[in-house]
Amino acid sequence: MCALKTNTQAKKRPPLIDDDFDLREVIQKYLYYWPVFLLFTIITLIGAYAYHVVTKPLYDIKATMLLQDDKGANDIKTSLQEMGISSSPRKLEDDVELIKSRRIVENVVKDLKLWISYKVVVNHLKENLYKNTTPVTFNFIRNSGKLNQKITIVIESSYTFLLKTSDDPEISGTEYSFSSTVESNFGTWQLTPTPNLRKYIGSTIVIELADPKDITDTYQSTLEVALRDKLESSIVDISVKDQIPQRGQDFINYLISSYNKTEVADRNAKTKGTLDFIDQRLDSLAIELNLAEKNVENYRSSHGITDVNAQSQVYIQNAQTNGLKLDDVNVQLKVINEIENYINSPNITDRTVPSTLNIGDQNLVTLVQSYTDQQLERSRMLATTPEKNPAFEPINKQIATTRAAIKENINNIKASLTATRNALQNYGSQFKSSIEGIPGEDRELAALKRLQASKESLYNVLLQKREETALSYASIVSNARMVDLAYVIPPKKSKAILPFIIALVLGLLIPAGLIYIRDTIKNQVTSLRNIEKALPIPISGDLEWGKLRSPIVTDAANAKVNFILIEQFRSLRTQLYYLHDNDSKGRVTLIASSVAGEGRSFISSNLGVALATSGKKTIILELNLYRPVMSDIFNLPVSHPGMSNYLNWESLKEEVIQNTVTYRNLDVIAAGQFIPNFSELLDRKRIEILIDWLRLHYDHIIIDSSPLQVIGDANIVSRLCDITLYIIRKGFTSKTQLPFINKLHTDDQLPKMSILFNGVDPIRYGYKDYFLVKDK
Repeated sequence: MCALKTNTQAKKRPPLIDDDFDLREVIQKYLYYWPVFLLFTIITLIGAYAYHVVTKPLYDIKATMLLQDDKGANDIKTSLQEMGISSSPRKLEDDVELIKSRRIVENVVKDLKLWISYKVVVNHLKENLYKNTTPVTFNFIRNSGKLNQKITIVIESSYTFLLKTSDDPEISGTEYSFSSTVESNFGTWQLTPTPNLRKYIGSTIVIELADPKDITDTYQSTLEVALRDKLESSIVDISVKDQIPQRGQDFINYLISSYNKTEVADRNAKTKGTLDFIDQRLDSLAIELNLAEKNVENYRSSHGITDVNAQSQVYIQNAQTNGLKLDDVNVQLKVINEIENYINSPNITDRTVPSTLNIGDQNLVTLVQSYTDQQLERSRMLATTPEKNPAFEPINKQIATTRAAIKENINNIKASLTATRNALQNYGSQFKSSIEGIPGEDRELAALKRLQASKESLYNVLLQKREETALSYASIVSNARMVDLAYVIPPKKSKAILPFIIALVLGLLIPAGLIYIRDTIKNQVTSLRNIEKALPIPISGDLEWGKLRSPIVTDAANAKVNFILIEQFRSLRTQLYYLHDNDSKGRVTLIASSVAGEGRSFISSNLGVALATSGKKTIILELNLYRPVMSDIFNLPVSHPGMSNYLNWESLKEEVIQNTVTYRNLDVIAAGQFIPNFSELLDRKRIEILIDWLRLHYDHIIIDSSPLQVIGDANIVSRLCDITLYIIRKGFTSKTQLPFINKLHTDDQLPKMSILFNGVDPIRYGYKDYFLVKDK
């Protein structure tokens, strides 16, 4: 089996799909901690079992009801809605919110006394009791307001109980009779026995009093009220969760009943308000209607109006009659004037005799006729007799007498007709004024009658609406109808298994999270991907971590335990030939690291052993003067001179070289005695002389240096080295060291750097077989 890939192989490694994540690596990493996962899983499963035993299952209680909104065809609109002065109709969503409102839920909690719970202690566990199973009933006589109390009693007999514990120490341990009053610091109360009392004699009963508001919050959080289909259905599903099925059923049934009562009460209140409003308006309208009727009556009386239309007809007929009479008088006056002109004319022979047709006075007609005849007689006489003939004297006297009589008669008739005409003209003016005033009176009377009619119409409408509202008030019912009473859905078996599933998941997640947090906080290099992502330095290979009984892995005590690690050092030995470009002698290899504890001395000693066992003459130079370990690893005398003695001119190079008795071909130059100016001595020519001499006498020179980030000795001797194996220890080297290593490489401070990944635990870090390939 080959434990290390060569540098060429490393270059040909296919690119990683994800530089930070490999599922196989992660799984193998966490499998290392399987005892921790097993422990946490056992603990969480025990907790789940305890939870399963102690916690009672929650039952789903459901019910179904039918709601009818205000827009339904069968609903009766209220009077206010028909009059257009009510609010908009309530929607089904509003009813849903009302059902689960805090007011209704709190009323249910208080009415059913759900804030009082009863439990019986059985085998140190409490079992829930309800009203059909509880032996006693708690009743408050006077509540002082202090709730959240716990009362523990022991039922001694059918008549007495022992108050075992209470929040009031003064009454604890006192014996009481059932139905007797108990005075405590949270009020006066009593326990009433139920028919189940005999079953619980000798039992311990725990009565817990909670704040009704807290219980209301609990039920509101589990109560679900929803429309089955918001668009097409009015069915409402109601559900709640409860440990006691009967209590949950009572809660939902009473909730629906309370909603119905509240709904009916709200509608009754609304209808009662409508009736009160209508009654107030009727009283007000009755007064206004009476006033309007009195105004019409007073107007008729003051203006003498019974019937405006009939009276206007009378006025018109009288005006027409008066006009006819006035026309007749005017005609008579005209005839009289013509007669007068005729009488006053000096020559009547040339004038036409006026008509006396319309003259009502026969005496005047006779006189005019006589006068006309006399004139005609005179005219005949003039035809035969001269005008001055005495024969004309009688006729002239008759004519004069007749003319005088006619004039007198005309004056009398004319005066009479003139007076009649004036009177008729006055009557005509009165009739005209009356006729002209009729529209105004008619308008005023119509306005009064219109006001009266509107008041009367509104009064009649309100009377009708009052009767309709009264009938609706007497027949109000809730808009909800029960479809299914509350029923219990037994818990599913999957819910009983759920705590164990959660416990199993937590048993895996908690340790995984702790491991992840620990690794994140430590921020250590845990995979080759961390190195490859941060450093452009080639990786020579890795060394597996193992429990060793001896520092040298090839010792007989370790051979069977760490076979893979032995093979990895042999592969590293082979890798050195490629790193040194196949130089046959004098290969100087610097073993370096950032801090102490990364395995420089362990790798230097075992690599030296691996080279020596292959027949290569090898020497190890220990330049870590501050923590020397080579003498202990190879069981060499500590007092023997070392590098410090040679550099300080205290010993010759031949004197500081020690041969390891156990391993042929392997020599060691230990650190020697501590001197404070060791770094200055390394910078002198003497170290170059030693390295050059060793190149001539040894195939491999391995230099074990001090940590670079603490002490700079490795930088001083790096100029004398051919290659550098830089050690990064898995799970130990911090990622913050990687930038420092990268700077060493970028600045060429160390020759031909390559990374050696040390301390790989293939199981712990999920790194198994990453560099291991089977030989064919």
